[in-house]
Parts: sequence; C-alpha cells; structure tokens
Amino acid sequence: MKSLVHLILFVTISLAGVCQSYAQGDRCSSIQPFCAGTSQYVFPNSNRINGDVPVADRGVDYRCLSTQPYPAWFYLQIEDSGKLNFSISQTVNSDGSGGTLDVDFIAWGPFDEGDDLCSASSLSTSRIVDCSYNPSATEDFLIDNAVTGQIYVVLITNYSENPGFISLEQTNLNESNSGSTDCSIVDILGDDLAICDSAPVKLSARNVIATRYEYYVFDEITNGFILLSNQASPDFTVTSTGRYMVFAINDNTNLSLEDEILVEYFQKPKAIKPKDLLGCSNEPSAIFDLTQVYAEITQDPQNLNSLFDLNFYSSQNNFANKIAIENPDTFEATSNQEILATIVNQNSGCVSNAVSFNLKIASIPSIELNAETVFCVDEEGNLLNSESIGTDLGLDFIYIWNIDNDPDGDGVQNPVLSFQEKPVNPDISLEIVNKLTGCSNNFNTKITYYSAPKDISFTISGNDFEDGYVVTVLADPVVGTVPSYEYQLDDGPWQANSVFKNVKPGLHAVSARDVHGCGMATSASFRLIGYSRFFTPNGDGFNDTWNVINDPQVSISKVLIYDRYGKLIKQLDPRLNGWDGTYNGKVMPADDYWFIVDLKDQITGEISEFTGHFTLKL
Repeated sequence: MKSLVHLILFVTISLAGVCQSYAQGDRCSSIQPFCAGTSQYVFPNSNRINGDVPVADRGVDYRCLSTQPYPAWFYLQIEDSGKLNFSISQTVNSDGSGGTLDVDFIAWGPFDEGDDLCSASSLSTSRIVDCSYNPSATEDFLIDNAVTGQIYVVLITNYSENPGFISLEQTNLNESNSGSTDCSIVDILGDDLAICDSAPVKLSARNVIATRYEYYVFDEITNGFILLSNQASPDFTVTSTGRYMVFAINDNTNLSLEDEILVEYFQKPKAIKPKDLLGCSNEPSAIFDLTQVYAEITQDPQNLNSLFDLNFYSSQNNFANKIAIENPDTFEATSNQEILATIVNQNSGCVSNAVSFNLKIASIPSIELNAETVFCVDEEGNLLNSESIGTDLGLDFIYIWNIDNDPDGDGVQNPVLSFQEKPVNPDISLEIVNKLTGCSNNFNTKITYYSAPKDISFTISGNDFEDGYVVTVLADPVVGTVPSYEYQLDDGPWQANSVFKNVKPGLHAVSARDVHGCGMATSASFRLIGYSRFFTPNGDGFNDTWNVINDPQVSISKVLIYDRYGKLIKQLDPRLNGWDGTYNGKVMPADDYWFIVDLKDQITGEISEFTGHFTLKL
C-alpha cells in the first residue's frame, strides 16, 4: 500500500467520505497540502493539552485575527477555475457530536508555483482573500474567480484552546461555475504500479512547493532506503522492481514532503491459440461454455504457477472497446462465430496478447424413441413376438443402454436391443454419443404391455318394440396390461365407445381389439328379437311374408294381426311361416296393420304385451 508521509507525521485515513488527519502544520514552515475533493477533511486540532505551538508565526499581519491560538497551516491549488465556497467548523468529536468550539481563519492568495508561501511579505495585507474572527463554531470563506494553477494559504486557529476536531469542506461543488481543488499536491507519486513488460517507467513527483527532488530505493540487504538522485527535475525513470521514495523539498522554506511507491515488473502472460470450440445443437444456435478453453489458452510454460482470468470478446470492435462477454459460460452463438480472448494474471493484472478461435455447431444424435414403447403379450402375459428398441445410426456412434440385463446376451451395447422376454424393469434409458464430435443425447422410454381382451361379454337392454336395443360390450383385460380397446358390432366400423344403441333385431356378434394392434376377441353370436316395418307380398321372393324375428328360446309365443279398424286378420305362430297378406284367400289392400305380441322375459319369466304396426306394400 502507498503512504504519504511528511517531515512531521501526516497520515490520511478515509472513513465513510470523511478524510481525517492526525496532526497538522502548526507552523507555516511545515504547511500541509490540502484538497477538498468530494470529501470532508477532518483533523484533530492543536490545543492547550497537546499543542506545542500556542501562537502562530510572528511578523505576519493577521488583520482580523486579534489572536492566533494553536494554528493549523494549509495550502491548496486550484484545478478547475471558478468560485470556491468553503466551510470550516470545530466540534468536540470527529463526527460533529459532543458540542461545538469557536474556530477562526484567514486566507491569502493567489500565489504561483515556486513562490515563497510563508514570508511576511508573501502573507501581506494585499493578498488577504477572506478572514473571520466571529465567536462561532462554523466559518465560511470564499475564493471568487479562482484560476487554474493558483495557490492559496489558509490559517485556521483554535480560539477555544480546547481539544476537538476541525473540518474543512467545499460546499458548492455541484453548483454552476464552481471551481475545484487539485488533489495531486497531496498524492505525489500516485498509486503503486504493476508493469507488464520491460519498458522503463517515468515517475513524476510534481509538487507546487518543491524546488528539488530526492529519489531513493529500498535496499533489502541494508533494510533501508538508498539515495538514487538529487535533482531539480520531478521526473525519475526506473527499470526494475523496487520500492521507491521521493522527497519533494523546498530549500527556501525547508519544507519537505515524502511519498513512496511500489513499482513491480511482471512478465506479460502469453495466450496460446486454442482449438475451435464445439457446441451441440440441432438448432441454428447453441449454448457454449467458453471457459472450457482455459487449459489450452494458458498452457504456455511461462504461465506455470499462475492463475488467470479470461476475457472473451464477440467481435473485433468489442475487443477494441473492451466490451467483454458478460456470461462466457452460457454464451449463445451461431456456427463459425469468431471469439477473441485474452488471459489476465490474477496477481499482476497483466493482460496477454489476444488470440482467436471459432465456434462450431455439430448436430445432436437423434432417433425416434417415444416416451412409451408398446410390447404385445398373450393372455398369459408372455411376449407375442420378439420386440426391439432403438435405431442403428452407424459406426460413428456409441450406444450406452441403462437396462437391468442384457437382452441380446452378447454383453455388447448394441444400437438396437432385442427382447425375447419381458425385462424386469420396464424403464429404459439410452445415451448416444457421436465419436467424432462428442455430442450426445439421452433418450428414455417406458415399456407398457398391451394385449387383446382375455374375454368378451355383453349386456343387452331395451327391445325392438319400444326405443330399440342397447348392447354394451364388456372386455376383460389380461393381468398386467393396460386396457386400451376399441369396439365393433358385427362387421361395422370400430368405435372407442363400448355402447351400441338402436341395434336392429337379428343375429349379432360384438368384438373388441387393442388399439396398438395387439389382437382382438369376438363374442359368441346372439339374436335380438323384433319385427319388420314393412313387407311386399308380390311373389318376387323378397319380403313376401311378414313375421316377428324371434330368438332360439322362442321368447314370443303368439302374434295377433289387426287392420286399422281393429278387425283380427291373422294369428301367427312365430316359429312358422309369416303372414302372406291375404284374408280368407283374398289379398288385403296396401295399408298399415297392427299387431299384438306376448313377450316372455327369459330371465324373470314374466310375460309382457307389446303392440306395434307395419305396412303392407303392393
């Protein structure tokens, strides 16, 4: 760390925007530099308890200051021209608490660089800028129309003579046409330097009070500083690592300011051009982790035993403007994107040469492997046929299956797995890796077992004499399978609904099949009783007679036919031939005719009477 030390101790500490000094120039010959900056400058006062100089320098006309107890001398230099308002206050504690103490001041100027700041002729009445002897703990003073480079001297006195703290602050920094103070007079050499090549470095220790400069370097052997030069010039060139010290000396006032700087020479790291980086995607862009090139880009032998940060740039323009990629581990790019990179030594901060590499995109292996794989089994739960999973993409790929056994029995991770028996664990995963690119993809599937129904049954409701028959199919699944069926009546279309409505009388059968093609089952035939809605007794061999459609159990015992006037025309035996459309040998006219049937329920034995009508057409 860099420190600033004067011949009398002058140490600066920054605390929450407050700059606090632990002593001050109590004589003009030990005058201290001051800059306001953006901080409040706080220092302990000189007082009757710890002060060695109770009265300011003799021989100077202090004008409004009738007394000058326990003085503190400062000088400042103007950086930006304009108006400067300052506030001076004195309190018991450094944070402004604990009560206030009377403080006074006087300011002289302007002076030029190299002027004697402390003689009586310099601190003359004509140069007084402002002065206050008010019994107040806060004083304000103004430097109006200040010009860049001018120097001003400020004397602050502790009228109370009690211990406390004095603060200096510029109060008009944010106002229009405000000036500012130059902080370079406080920090002579600047920050420590890390040099990333062998080029000479010029140290510059300019200070407004100095007439000459002494440069020293620390010697590890003697454990002390050795004089390097005594010169008028503030500049000194160094070419090697070392701790350097400068004294800025004014031979007229014997004032001397001291500063120290550490100059370190580091070897510039060397970046090695890495191979192009491969990303895996089946889209136009891919996500790249650019940090994967760390080992390659830092592999030069001179980089051993060092740690580096990497900076990546997406274009030459961004590199020139130092706009680095913010998230290099998740950088999205298209194929052939050029990337520039540098390595930065974490210890020295030195940056390497820039190298470039390209981003390439390779496709991800892809096969069709559904989340569910269908295996067909028989009613015993065994595979109906040998089954297989997977696709052979060729010899450039590695296939890594995660299964509970080796279905092929050859101990090889084959592209396609063949199964003769059901695997113990139906959950199967596969990783396919491209040998050439390293791109991989993972696939998962679950084997689900399906089969034809083990058995088919049905229920019948309704009848042909009212709202028609309703047939509901019942399919009994094989244990361990997932029922997924569609249904058919006779040779009709397949449907997902197992209920068939308005089924016509006659001989029927119902079927159910697995929707994945794992087989079907058909019921035994059954007959639904009913009647025809018309007949045509014209002797052509089609619909020449009319009768009810009965079942093998002969649920209908008798049939009575009436004309529209209620006259009984015919009584039929449903087991024999039907009515031929005549009455007493004469052909009846084309018309609607009515019938009555007695229908016996084969389950309960109950007999119900139903009526209906049909049409005779000629």
